[in-house]
Amino acid sequence: MGILDFLFSSKIQTTTFLEMYRKVVELRSSNLYPYTYNLPQAIQFPTDFWKDLISIYRKTDKDGLERAFSVFWADGEVVLTEVNTGSNKMVRSGGSIQVKYSHHPTKKEYARKELYLDNKLLKRRDVYHRNVPKALEVQYLFNIHTHPKHIRDDGSKYYNFFSAQDIKALLSSKAIMTGVVTDKLWLLIRTDKTPSFVEDLVDSDVTPDYVENTLKIGLYRADFNKKAYRYSLLKK
Repeated sequence: MGILDFLFSSKIQTTTFLEMYRKVVELRSSNLYPYTYNLPQAIQFPTDFWKDLISIYRKTDKDGLERAFSVFWADGEVVLTEVNTGSNKMVRSGGSIQVKYSHHPTKKEYARKELYLDNKLLKRRDVYHRNVPKALEVQYLFNIHTHPKHIRDDGSKYYNFFSAQDIKALLSSKAIMTGVVTDKLWLLIRTDKTPSFVEDLVDSDVTPDYVENTLKIGLYRADFNKKAYRYSLLKK
């Protein structure tokens, strides 16, 4: 347990990824955005999500190239799409997910669940026949991309925050969420008070305080394998 988890465990309300997924899908179907006063204080991600995300972070940390991936909810599992590798300045995400169930070839009371990414088998596991859902549930949730490290003259490293283009892409896409991976995970959640466009926005404008207080976007930060906390709580 991290120090923040210990200090805040009795004070901060945590939303699980499943709860967040359901809320995002509900809002998207109604063409709505979360209310500013109703944003979660902390978000708990599943282990598989962190495993895949850290693997992608390490690749960018090694070669300095941005990578983008999409996050899907696929019939009870969190899935990160195949990574698209870009330059050290820009990258685009993509990917499509399919879930298929079939009769198990050897286990009588089991089905075989197969998850395909861009028509390639990604995961396979056995499911007891009574646990096979009546309807398949596959939903795109949001995209995340990595930012490579930069080295100062003294040898210390730093990472760029969200760029103006990242913010503009979020607003123009009508998406509810987006994220960036540095040596931490940063998330943005658009709200009902977020403007629809910011034509004159430049990179130097984009600071955590500007994102939260001017653009009214929920900002979250998470150490790897930990909860993502509202940035406003981390400042206290």
